[in-house]
Amino acid sequence: MRSIVSALVAATLLLAGTGLAQEGGAGTTRLLVTHVRVPPAKVGQWLELQRNDVVPALKKAGLKNYTTYQTVVGEASEFVIVRPFAFAELDGTDPLDRALGAAAAAALRAKLGECTESMQRSIENRHDDLNLDPGAAAVLFVSRYRAMPGRARDYMNFVHAEMYPVMQQAQKDGTFAGLSVTTSVQGGEPGIITLNMHYANFAPLDGPPPIAKTLGPQGTAAFLTKGAGLISQLDQSILRRMADLSF
Repeated sequence: MRSIVSALVAATLLLAGTGLAQEGGAGTTRLLVTHVRVPPAKVGQWLELQRNDVVPALKKAGLKNYTTYQTVVGEASEFVIVRPFAFAELDGTDPLDRALGAAAAAALRAKLGECTESMQRSIENRHDDLNLDPGAAAVLFVSRYRAMPGRARDYMNFVHAEMYPVMQQAQKDGTFAGLSVTTSVQGGEPGIITLNMHYANFAPLDGPPPIAKTLGPQGTAAFLTKGAGLISQLDQSILRRMADLSF
């Protein structure tokens, strides 16, 4: 627990400067984030439908990027699906209808509905200038924050000039696999900043966070001091990437 808390404290510093980034447009990638809560007794059925029907249909429909995560620490029996999104998609045919035809797509949605307790979709903008591609890393550590009033702008230069190079070095050193920073836009509470830190496996969460491994004790202390008081923490969760439900 101590090391997880330490990881969160260090991780918050990356977020403080992102609250001023654009809500879409140059420098960001719009993501559709879908949270699906499945009753425990229906998890197997839901997974089978995703594996055998949904994922093949979305590939056939031409989707290029689709990632499914299962919550390990956080809301029980919750899955998070992330993919790039353009609002223009809403003017066309739904991907499932396009791949399967209207009747078969409707039948599949009915089966999914039988094993879905709730579903929420939201739009988040990924800030591409703070992105470090994690590849197919198996573990995702999610931390959500709200910037303190008037403080995000003060920290932006620090994030880009000092923080990001440290995280780049941590990735090169193999301390962690990668990261992305997103800001919520539509479908949820606006302006929430999310740090997604990716790891090859769960074991690194038992040790010091990437910043501490890169900077050492004195450097980390100075780093934390510079970033103090800029954000408030909302929640954290740990998820596992499901390789067979991602492409």
